[in-house]
Amino acid sequence: MSAVDLVVIAVIVLLSRILIERLMPLFYESFGLHFGDFLFQTLSNYPLTIGAVLADFMIVLLLVKIFPYGGGRAIVRSLVEVGVIIVMAFAVSVVVRAGHCGSADDGVKFFGRMFVFTYVSNLLFNAVVILITDLVFYYRWTNRKAVAVEAEKQAKANYQYQLLKSETNPHFLFNCLNVLQYLIHEDVDRASDYAGKLAGVYRYFLKLEKHTLVALEEELQFVSQYCDLLRERFGGSFVTEIDIPESCHSTKIIPCALQMMVENAVKHNVVNSSNELKITVRVEGERIVVRNNLNPKKASPDSSTGTGLQNISRQYEILFNKRMESERTETEFVVRIPLIS
Repeated sequence: MSAVDLVVIAVIVLLSRILIERLMPLFYESFGLHFGDFLFQTLSNYPLTIGAVLADFMIVLLLVKIFPYGGGRAIVRSLVEVGVIIVMAFAVSVVVRAGHCGSADDGVKFFGRMFVFTYVSNLLFNAVVILITDLVFYYRWTNRKAVAVEAEKQAKANYQYQLLKSETNPHFLFNCLNVLQYLIHEDVDRASDYAGKLAGVYRYFLKLEKHTLVALEEELQFVSQYCDLLRERFGGSFVTEIDIPESCHSTKIIPCALQMMVENAVKHNVVNSSNELKITVRVEGERIVVRNNLNPKKASPDSSTGTGLQNISRQYEILFNKRMESERTETEFVVRIPLIS
């Protein structure tokens, strides 16, 4: 709970105490009625009481949607609540006094002192109901926020674990070193270029520890290096088509999201001279779409369970309330990744 929320609640409690301790005795001296007596009369009118409580509940629910907790508008929201309490108390008081006219209130003006007493009593009643309802909503919000924070921490931990696995993936590193060893004997210039790209890939991995988002342009440069490493290994059987307009380069994406899609495509499909793997990357609307054809490998005990894909999708849901979509047809696998403006 913020300092502003505490101050607002303290002021409401203080004003309520002043009204009860100072004003109610004056009404007792004038009318011989205690606040408790009026409260009992009010609660005895079941339809009016239920209607007032439901109206207070709906008002708080509406204010929560318009001025959500944690939005930095606590003072404005409190002022609106005070205004609503004043209007609600007036409306209820009019109904209550109208019900008494022609009987006990004969000879007393409709908006006389009895109306003032009724109004002040309803003011306190509605203020208490709205305050309690508001506190219940706030308590539920803080609980949901705490759960969301824990879920976010867990998702981040899982995602960082997947990144760490990618960084230290022994199969990937072993294959890269084999290719590098071959190139050193065949073509020193290509070997040097390959070693530079391999270093660039791992440099990118190392700088992601505290990054939630990266620029799409930066991710594309990284994926390009990663694909070049794979192309040296698979030759012309590994084909990529990346067509992203420059207008989208400044948008953001979760780091390694594209790389993981490429990695999954290679991991789950046969890539050789007889089976070409083609990966296309395009922008469609507010999403970046990754497609690859299917030449599925036979299932193996160490095959992936899709945890990496699930972790990235979970990151989008928790951090940005967006969903990452995947679709598998008979001929291709498609992933649609949200872009963050």
